Amino acid sequence: MEKPADFLAEIYRGAKMGVETIDTVLNKVNDPKMKEELIREQHDFRKFEMKAMEELVKNNQEPKDLPAMQKMGAWMGIQMNTVVDSSPSHIADLMIQGNNMGIVGITKTKNRHTPCKYDALADELVQMQQRHIEQLKPFLK
Repeated sequence: MEKPADFLAEIYRGAKMGVETIDTVLNKVNDPKMKEELIREQHDFRKFEMKAMEELVKNNQEPKDLPAMQKMGAWMGIQMNTVVDSSPSHIADLMIQGNNMGIVGITKTKNRHTPCKYDALADELVQMQQRHIEQLKPFLK
């Protein structure tokens, strides 16, 4: 079982990963509606990242950046997956997969804990990612 502080740090990193992934994807997007949707989603992730950061600070924890290998892996994955196809449908597919990975990761982390005060925050992140998936579905063709 992990400590609640580790759980909170994982929530923060999940939101940060969303922000950074969208940063990488945005310069691959040519469709104005897709770009608008991703900017809206990035704004959601940024707000959530700040919320998680505030909790970390309240608990005398320092927000830690994502591991370099994780960032590099995500960046390379996006580059490789968009070199041939950067259509809105393909980008939506990639972003849906990323949101699903985030949901699975946070859910696994939550399930390793006894109930704690960060469960609601984790649930909020999962709900936001589920909402993003629904907003991306119309781009799938």
